[in-house]
Amino acid sequence: MLARARARIVPPMNRDGRVVMAAAALRSLDYGFLSVFLGVYVVVLGFSELEAGLVFSAIMAGGSLSNAIASWRGDSIGRRRMLVVMAVLMGFGGVMYALTSSVAAMMAISVFAMTTSTGGDRTAFLSLDMAVLAQTAQDRHRTTLFTLYNVVGRGTKAIGALMIASPVVIQAWFGLDEVASFKAMFWAYAVVAFAGVAVYSLLTPNAEAAPSTRPTNDQPENDDLGPGSARSTMWRLAALFSLDAFGGGLKVSAFLSFWFTTKFDLSIETIAAVFFVGQMLNIISLLSATPLANRIGLVATMVFTQAVANVVMILMALSGNLWMAITFFMMRELTNEMDIPTRQSYSMAIVPPEARTATAGVTNLGRTLAQTITPGVAGLIAQTVTLGAPIILGSVIKLVYNGLLYGMFGNVKAPEEE
Repeated sequence: MLARARARIVPPMNRDGRVVMAAAALRSLDYGFLSVFLGVYVVVLGFSELEAGLVFSAIMAGGSLSNAIASWRGDSIGRRRMLVVMAVLMGFGGVMYALTSSVAAMMAISVFAMTTSTGGDRTAFLSLDMAVLAQTAQDRHRTTLFTLYNVVGRGTKAIGALMIASPVVIQAWFGLDEVASFKAMFWAYAVVAFAGVAVYSLLTPNAEAAPSTRPTNDQPENDDLGPGSARSTMWRLAALFSLDAFGGGLKVSAFLSFWFTTKFDLSIETIAAVFFVGQMLNIISLLSATPLANRIGLVATMVFTQAVANVVMILMALSGNLWMAITFFMMRELTNEMDIPTRQSYSMAIVPPEARTATAGVTNLGRTLAQTITPGVAGLIAQTVTLGAPIILGSVIKLVYNGLLYGMFGNVKAPEEE
């Protein structure tokens, strides 16, 4: 019974799968820290809402650039080579963040730092990881594998979110001022990022793209997708995921920590605790994805769980009471993540293997492009309308996406669902 339960959580995987899992765990540790920490850090530096949004947008621009390269030349450059180079850039980004405090410099660094302001990965790290993982598992294990990938990431991301309280300890132990203690954390971030270089170096040649090994008539029969099935699927998914990301970009984790800090004047220790608990609930959400998808399907799981998450986010933004806001935030974290492994698995399932890197790159490029401008827009809306307006608008946009996704792909099944 124990072995059966373990198999449901940890599917069979080869060395490349384990390498990707380990590298993602390290990266998520950094991302969990920075996505929340950055929102507090820019407040400490005295950035305005608009300036903070511009920095977050520059980070998304860097993710867009990396995904454009991955979708265009990722397989020809080599997945391993590209992953190693991006890990190097991520480490240098942490070093450079520690050496500057100006808006312009932080924006310039953010374009090449291969990092995140959303809490989730919007860089080509995710695109290439998806392509590698999809070819390490059978169809029946694919969603479980992506669930494990995200659970591992969420676990280390939760630890990273908790680490944002570290500057308080550094100030007490070493007598540094507030800004200096915050900068010291970027050095720790860089060390973890450089560790990812060593891990990705362990990928084998099997991680690279393989030529098509099956005839066209053996591919999933998704007649609803029309002529040019793989290309049509890729661009339609990219358009939908871009709309989803545009809504999500108005309420990235860095902005939510900024919202809690500004609206309720929370301490950094409280912010750390709130986001740590949220990450723990994310793990429960992720672990629920595969069982729910097995019952109602991948697309239905993506749509209905996100609908609930966005409704409670609207309620959170309208709440003037701290504890109600935290309660709604936790409800969102409990339902918000089920669409991630299902979306990743589904997008890799309905295209042929040789199209996976391009599909992952294009769909993630669409997401990052949409989120390149939205954090800046969120800052402008918050500054000119009201602090919670970006959260409400973003949630409404994502509800529209949920309806469109179900209408366009509700009847298109992954191979294991046929």
